[in-house]
Amino acid sequence: MRYYLGIDAGGTKTFVLVGDETGKVLGFGRAGAGNYEAYGIASAKNEIQKAVSLALEEARLKLSDINGIGLGIAGADIPEDYVMLEQEIFTPMFGSIPRCFRNDSMAGLRGGTKHPYGIVIACGTGCVCAGKNKEGKEARVGGISEDFGDKVSGSSIGQEGLKAVWRYRDKIIGYTKLVDKFLERSGCKDVDELFYKMYKHQLTYLDLEPMAKLVFDAGYEGDSVACDILEWGGRYLGEMVNACARILDMTRYSFDVVMAGSVFKGISPVLKDAMITVIHRECPLAIPIMPIYEPVVGALLLGMELDFPISEDIYNQLDKDLPIFQQKHQVILKVQR
Repeated sequence: MRYYLGIDAGGTKTFVLVGDETGKVLGFGRAGAGNYEAYGIASAKNEIQKAVSLALEEARLKLSDINGIGLGIAGADIPEDYVMLEQEIFTPMFGSIPRCFRNDSMAGLRGGTKHPYGIVIACGTGCVCAGKNKEGKEARVGGISEDFGDKVSGSSIGQEGLKAVWRYRDKIIGYTKLVDKFLERSGCKDVDELFYKMYKHQLTYLDLEPMAKLVFDAGYEGDSVACDILEWGGRYLGEMVNACARILDMTRYSFDVVMAGSVFKGISPVLKDAMITVIHRECPLAIPIMPIYEPVVGALLLGMELDFPISEDIYNQLDKDLPIFQQKHQVILKVQR
């Protein structure tokens, strides 16, 4: 029997799964932030090692039993990052064990669809788009920071909502339901109180989060200002997908567009509708879907694919085992669609 590790290391948590060649899930481990940009190399290495050890312990295996590893690592953004992380973390930790090392967006893509190709648009606190075509070519669009061109995220959508409140205060625009949403969230009695508390740093953006939810809620209630913000966001996300599709020469064939991240869970459909319209103008056969599995499952599949393609029997075994580990560890591994 051959055994595999899947590692999803992000800015807040690290998840690890152990499975065998049949898709049977054997162990799960979790730890803190595995993105070196959060707390540094030493901390990231420690958290990843902790999660790996817990997963192997539950699986009753040793690292020497592992035949392949899939790595979805946040913070692996440019070639130099991969070289550095291999030298500092993964070569000392895993030695010569074969591994597929990718940015966490690619683990999100692999877990999001049962096809080994497609495009993922992941939008939450930040945003990144990544894809892989049928020939195996990979591409990535955005995902570094606003300083390097990123435009839309859950954070920016929320901030645009707050800016609308300031424009209402200055009588630039008329009333919007966003006013009441932000006042309720802040506990302030009127917009002037909210303004002065934020101006004097008695309230911060962090105190109002998740602000994007307020925009989605107002949009769902028919607020035109909120809907304009959601349409703006959706159009830009659609352009990111189209850019990725052009790079990969995918615009004329069918592929899944995996919509991952908290932004796509908003109650109003306006953002998704706007995004899909933009995508279909250039990629008429694209199929927008919500993810099937969480990125850690995608990382496990990347590890397994080092040796063989993923069969329907493997997916069936995963679907049987993942709910058991979800309940045992109180995590989400298979997304409810």
